[in-house]
Formats: sequence, C-alpha cells, structure tokens
Amino acid sequence: MKIKPDDSWHWYFDTDHDRMMLDLADGMLFRSRFSRRMLTPDAFQANGFCVDDAAFFFNMDEKCRLLALESHLRAELVLNALVARRFLKPLMPKSWHFTSHGQAFVPSEGDGVQVQLCDSGEIATLVVVESGESAALCLLAQNQLLLAGKTMILGEAIKVMNDRLYPLPVQQTARFDQAV
Repeated sequence: MKIKPDDSWHWYFDTDHDRMMLDLADGMLFRSRFSRRMLTPDAFQANGFCVDDAAFFFNMDEKCRLLALESHLRAELVLNALVARRFLKPLMPKSWHFTSHGQAFVPSEGDGVQVQLCDSGEIATLVVVESGESAALCLLAQNQLLLAGKTMILGEAIKVMNDRLYPLPVQQTARFDQAV
C-alpha cells in the first residue's frame, strides 16, 4: 500500500506507548522509535502535518528508494526521519564508534551513507536526516546494528561527525523497489 501525505494527517504523543505517533487517517497509525525523553516540548502539543513535513516526506521517500530496503521498511524509515527532523532533541555525536577517514564529506539531507565500526570493521548504512558543517543526524537504514553491546534497529537516530561518513557505493543503491 502506498502512503501519501494529506491535510488529515496529524502528530500526537501516545502516553500509553510512550511514543510519538502520526495519525495517517483511515484508521492507520504510525508509532515512531522515539520516546518522551528523546522529544522536544513541541511534541506534546497538538501538531498538524504541515507543508514542510510533506515536502520532507516526498524528498526522503524519493532518496530512500535508492536504499536496498523493502517498501514497508522504507516507509517506516521515512516516517521516523520525519519525527526525528521535527521533534527530536539535539543529539551529541557518537563518532568514537566509527573509523575516521580524515576527509570531511558533507552529505545532503536524505543521502544514504556508510560508516565503518572501529571495533569490528563492519560497515553500516545510515540515511541523513539533517546535515551540518561538521556532523549529521542520521537514522539506521538497515534492520539492525550491534553498537557497543547495544542493538540499534532500523530508524533509530545517531549523530555522526562528517569525517566518519562515506557516500553510499553505487552498487549498494542499485535496487529499485517502486511500491510503498
């Protein structure tokens, strides 16, 4: 099923699930990865789905089509990116987990990027939600990642210094799955 933003969508915080939610109308709800402690005070007020949200949704959805993800996982990633961009408290970079390549690569919003873990050498795929001069807010763009003894799952946020980010290789982006 393809989801498409409209003016009936709205944000709210669900205290029972301790998560930011998006009411997609027609009985469909999206429960984000983000709990109360991770959210700005704006998250606890009535919030409609605005034009900026819709523009970000379409941009992220288009760019995330280049990732090797099934359509339902891509939709989950895009919606979590919306929550992170709009309601997530600022994060401090956790770059010590990743190998520096010594060059500042400044990604764009929605770019798929990779990082290499210092302890295992494993390569992880992330998607950029917000790009800054020296660091980027990213979401995990794969099913899971073991990071310092904790398991991150698809859509969880991490801030990473740009000198740890690599552009996603072309062969990694070769899978196109057009259905959402």
